[in-house]
Amino acid sequence: MAEVRHTRSHAIAGLVLGIAAGIVMLGTLFPLFRVSGGSVPATLWGALGLRLDGATLVFDTGFRVYVVLTAVWVLLMGVALVLTWVRFVGPVWRVAALVGLSATSFISFVLWSISIDPISAVGRPSWFADAVPALVAGLRGATLDPGLGLWLLTVGSAVGVLAAFVPAFHTHRVVKSHNSARGLAPGWYPAPNSRRRTRYWDGEKWTVGA
Repeated sequence: MAEVRHTRSHAIAGLVLGIAAGIVMLGTLFPLFRVSGGSVPATLWGALGLRLDGATLVFDTGFRVYVVLTAVWVLLMGVALVLTWVRFVGPVWRVAALVGLSATSFISFVLWSISIDPISAVGRPSWFADAVPALVAGLRGATLDPGLGLWLLTVGSAVGVLAAFVPAFHTHRVVKSHNSARGLAPGWYPAPNSRRRTRYWDGEKWTVGA
C-alpha cells in the first residue's frame, strides 16, 4: 500500500536563534554604560569584566570573548535546528541553546542591576568579593546610563529565549509506495509522491499520468 509521513521542521526557531545570537555578538561591540560622576579607578572596572573607554564602559577582552563564544554556541544550535528533521532531536538542540542563553541572560541581569543601583549590586560579595570595598567607595555619586551594547545584549538574550520555545511546524506529507504494491490489483491509488493526486497502477508499474 502507501505510507503517509508527517514531516515537522524547527527551521523558524533555528533562524530566530541565529538572529538572536547575532544581536548578542553585535552588542559586545558597543558601549554598555555611559559613566558620569564617581571615582572608580580604571583598573577596578576589570573586576566587573568591564573596561573604561573614555566616558563609556565596554566589555574587557576576556569577557567579550566569553560572551561571543556563548553566542556562537547559540548560533550553532540554531543551525542544528534548521537542519533537524529527525523526531525528538529538535528539543535537544533547544535545551542546549537555552543553556547558552542562560549565561547571556544572567550577564544582562547583573549589568542592569549595576545600572539601576550600582552600590547595592556591586556590594554583593558573591559577585565581586575581592574588589567590593574600593568599588563601593568609588561608585558613590556615580551614574551609569545603559548604552546601546547593554540594550542589544538584553534584546538578543530575550529573543533567543523566546525562539527556543517556538514550536515546530508541519511542512508536508510524503507518500511512498512499498514493494508490496506489486501485489495490488490494477486501479487508482494515492500517487507515490503527492498527497493530493492519484495514479493508476496497472499491476506492474505506475502509469505516467496522474
